[in-house]
Amino acid sequence: MNTYGVYKVIGKREYRGHAPGSTFEARIDRPAEQRAIERGDIELVQRVEITVPAQRTFPQGWLPPMLEPDTAPTSEAKEDRK
Repeated sequence: MNTYGVYKVIGKREYRGHAPGSTFEARIDRPAEQRAIERGDIELVQRVEITVPAQRTFPQGWLPPMLEPDTAPTSEAKEDRK
């Protein structure tokens, strides 16, 4: 399982291109993360939980005007045309 977190390089050499003393965000496989921590290459600063919002919508202006939620035809408008 991949984990996502903020890590700090605490070893004397680079870890995956990050210089000693630097902090970086990454998704690292759990066993690889554990090995790197045990070797003293990195330390976990913060675990980040990635969540998906319950309601998924497009930002305002991403859809053509006829498909924007505020201007899209409603079922009431369709009944008015009958």
